[in-house]
Amino acid sequence: MVRASSVCGRGLVMVHEARVRCAIYTRKSSEEGLSQSFNSLHAQREYCEAYIKSQGGEGWTIDRRRYDDGGFTGASMARPSLTRLLADIEGGSIGAVVVYKVDRLTRSLADFARILEALDKRGIAFVSVTQAFNTNSSMGRLTLNVLLSFAQFERDVTGERIRDKIAASKAKGMWMGGVVPLGYDKPDGSGDRRLRVNEAEAATVRIIFDRLIACRSLYDLQQQLAEEGIRSKAGRSRRGLAYPGMPFSRGALRHLLQNPIYLGLICHKGVTYQGRHAAIVDQQTFDAVQALLRQRSATWKSRAPDLERAPLRGRVFDELGQLMRPTFVRQRGRQYSYYLGPGPVLGMVGPNRTDLLRRVPCGLFEGIIRRRLGQLINKDERDITIEALRQMVARVEIRSDCTHVVLALRALRDHRRDLDTVAAVEARLASGDRVLAEGARPGHVRIAIPVRMKFSGGRTWIGNEQREIDADAKIAKMRARKRLRLAHAALGPALPAFAAHRDVVRTAMMPSADYNRFAWAFLAPDIQSAILHGRLSTLAIARLEKLTAIPLNWDVQRRLLGTTYAKGEGRGERADMIAKLSPTVM
Repeated sequence: MVRASSVCGRGLVMVHEARVRCAIYTRKSSEEGLSQSFNSLHAQREYCEAYIKSQGGEGWTIDRRRYDDGGFTGASMARPSLTRLLADIEGGSIGAVVVYKVDRLTRSLADFARILEALDKRGIAFVSVTQAFNTNSSMGRLTLNVLLSFAQFERDVTGERIRDKIAASKAKGMWMGGVVPLGYDKPDGSGDRRLRVNEAEAATVRIIFDRLIACRSLYDLQQQLAEEGIRSKAGRSRRGLAYPGMPFSRGALRHLLQNPIYLGLICHKGVTYQGRHAAIVDQQTFDAVQALLRQRSATWKSRAPDLERAPLRGRVFDELGQLMRPTFVRQRGRQYSYYLGPGPVLGMVGPNRTDLLRRVPCGLFEGIIRRRLGQLINKDERDITIEALRQMVARVEIRSDCTHVVLALRALRDHRRDLDTVAAVEARLASGDRVLAEGARPGHVRIAIPVRMKFSGGRTWIGNEQREIDADAKIAKMRARKRLRLAHAALGPALPAFAAHRDVVRTAMMPSADYNRFAWAFLAPDIQSAILHGRLSTLAIARLEKLTAIPLNWDVQRRLLGTTYAKGEGRGERADMIAKLSPTVM
């Protein structure tokens, strides 16, 4: 206990007990009884409050914030109130944690060790009301670990009993819970745990099986069901939240068509048992569907493009968002691979759009992506495996003037630890590349690569990448130099008007329409010198052009542009800079 002493009149020393805010944590594994006016959570809290009040002489007070987890197991740390408690512990607003029993906090010895380590690091006490021990002593820690070991042992034994009971029940054909498949309803309250046939949904299941035999294509079946509005089963979660039926995906359709529950069987860990429920589909229809699915899978695998020839298949899209599929052509003994896009759909583009790319060579295009990734993760592009390439690249959009690449930050961080933010990726970009907003995919970054491609003469021509980057940088520097000269040209006639607006100019509050014409004239001398001599990077020029208002403080300007010039650098070139600008002003 921390004590603070103070000296008052006549030499008397008063000792003040430091206040300790005690947080009470309660938990109940099941939701049964939580709706009652007085349940297990209330009883646990009353015991804890009484204990804290008994320690009032030590300065203990009750934290009125409630940390109650009703209906959550102690085997997992994924509990909302426990998460809030740990966050408040990190914030330093709690001095002690009080529980009714240790197993109310957690039943896992490993989880408790992590929680106790966090408490010890911040000097926070831990108290179990019904189990007297002190975590500050070695004997208390031993007692606590023994209690937790028995709690974890009890949880493991209970789990084994439950798993054995489920296996024995399924062997007898009982439904032991889970998501009820389409065509059936939950068992009634009779106790036999038999799925009940839903006749309306059962008819839908039979239609799906018959349709696949007729059309012999999972994709065509999906389209037919979507057009007719046939959806998956709607239901209600354990917490009572209703969820609607969704359009069938091909994966969901394949799972439905391969589910042996429609034959009246129950599956458990790869073993099938005769169920108590009635079958919906006959054996002959089910076998025909399985044979067709196996045949289609073998055909698809034989026709599937090799990842060695097209590593980015399934992730390359054209400017309209249409998937570009890999295709392979053999001519004169050589094989060529391309990403081929579909023709533009009527109404998606205007009649004058002739620059849409429909075919891109795989090798040259993937080489550009690999070079960029190699620069980012500081690795030779030839050492980037296909698996690593597909992990890092989430999407590629090919345009006529540039290429957009969406990268996963987690995959980049696995190869280079400092690439954990968008700013870190932007700092390592090649000259000419830029970062764009990517709001659709959290944890991803979108990069625009200035690679120009043109389809002409039956071929897709990819421009010289480095030459185009250098040309773009040269144009950007010429544009910046011209704008700086125009700013000085506009500043000369405006100087007499500044006398009446001296305070306004000093605080940079001049109307933007007047100020923007000569704003660049107020840049720091070293920045202006770098613009005139072509030393300012294209990234700094791009940042400068995006600024809607340029601050008058030169240090702030340098920080905004990310320049590394010293404060005195460029002052010796002041005369040379004025000489270069003076002809334009005149």
